[in-house]
Amino acid sequence: MANKSRNKRRRRRRFKQSSNKKHIQVRKGGNEVQIFNLQNTSGYINRGEYDSAVESFNKAILLSPQSIRACFDKINKGEYDQAITDLNKVISNTPEYIIAYLARGHVYGEKDDYDRAIADYNKTIELDPEYVIMVYESRGATYYKKGDYDRAIADCNKVIELDPEYDGAYYNRGNVYDEKGDYDRAIADYNKAIELDPEHALTYNNRSNAYHAKGEYDQAIADCNKTIELDPEYVMAYNNRGKVYHAKGEYDQAVADYNKAIELDPEYAMAYYNRGLVYGFMGDNDRAIKDCSQSIKLDPKYAMAYNNRGNAYAHKGEYDRAITDYNKAIKLDPECFIAYSNRGGVYDEKGEYNRAIVDYNKAIGINPNHAGIYLNRGSMYHEMRDYERALEDYDNAVRLCPNYETDFIDRQFVFGGIEVVEKAIELLDHTYPWPPESADAYYYTGVKALFNNDGLSAQRCFEIALKLGYDDRAKIKQHLENLKYRK
Repeated sequence: MANKSRNKRRRRRRFKQSSNKKHIQVRKGGNEVQIFNLQNTSGYINRGEYDSAVESFNKAILLSPQSIRACFDKINKGEYDQAITDLNKVISNTPEYIIAYLARGHVYGEKDDYDRAIADYNKTIELDPEYVIMVYESRGATYYKKGDYDRAIADCNKVIELDPEYDGAYYNRGNVYDEKGDYDRAIADYNKAIELDPEHALTYNNRSNAYHAKGEYDQAIADCNKTIELDPEYVMAYNNRGKVYHAKGEYDQAVADYNKAIELDPEYAMAYYNRGLVYGFMGDNDRAIKDCSQSIKLDPKYAMAYNNRGNAYAHKGEYDRAITDYNKAIKLDPECFIAYSNRGGVYDEKGEYNRAIVDYNKAIGINPNHAGIYLNRGSMYHEMRDYERALEDYDNAVRLCPNYETDFIDRQFVFGGIEVVEKAIELLDHTYPWPPESADAYYYTGVKALFNNDGLSAQRCFEIALKLGYDDRAKIKQHLENLKYRK
């Protein structure tokens, strides 16, 4: 049971269940059969607390108690297929038995059969649309797991409509907004949830993640601190605070937090992975390899652990080992664009430019909005003296990538580090001596200003280039649009 408890404390988000008490009547053939507290019971189901669910049922269920108890015994043992078979029989005998649909919906959710789970929740709502706060919550959680965020939000909205004072609905909706990348709305919902329940540690934890994503690191750390104050053994809070310290460049404090997370849960693969990442940034590649290896031992399907161990090998010049790890990361996750980019960087270092181009192209095909990949490929073209393609990639790095505030200016994901940026500036300075007052000259001077993180100068140059009739007006307009969101 200790491991289960630790696992729950690792979870970043979980739909919070209502504590509202609504007594629900379940009818058979129009005759009243039983009254029981469905909200509490379904809360136990959705939290996976099956023993408590059975106890709750046993206090109230008058209809087929043995069969229901048997169903939940099977759910508790993970015998989901047999539990569904039994619940099907209950529903066949009693088509209006709400709790059977709710329980079967939960089991389908545990089996990742989200469409069937949603169908059962829909049936529950159809049978009795009056009491359905918990059912909307359960269905919203299923939509969330399915990645159908708009419908998840709609269900959260319905719960709020039914009970505006229920903090869990704001917490849940905040989680969905966070997953969508709408951090301001997520924070607003977490704020409301905290106003209604200031003692819920997970809300502070999740708000810290939203602040982190926005680059508001001090607020993120303050929320991690509050989470730890409320729950000193909550592993994820230390892990998350470590990530914020890492982002701030405070590596020693980050390592200290990962150490604490590992002390609390020695089988927490992500903490080893994150600590290894910090060691890599500190240049301690041997420790990085050791931590990534431990992470892989605990979670052999952790693709990014192979990727980052590959990075450490690459920094040591052990390119064949690095490629082996990148291959494994790609096999585990064929959409891992950063592994393709990193493998391309190693092929580039080995002078195998054709292979490098294939990998860079694949990475861009998966994620066309990552500046570091364009920079890496542009740097390679630069080495190959293909200056036209190099300039195009350097331009793409600051024009096509909405996230270049983090992955370009911060230079975290550029294989060659700051030297790549310096090479780009050098090329923009010397390769093409455009006439000083030409549209081309102003355009590429603007691009160079972006590499120097001088947004104001870039804007002036792009506007002049536009007035002088630069050929590709769409490119300039995209640059100017990006500048609106530049810090």
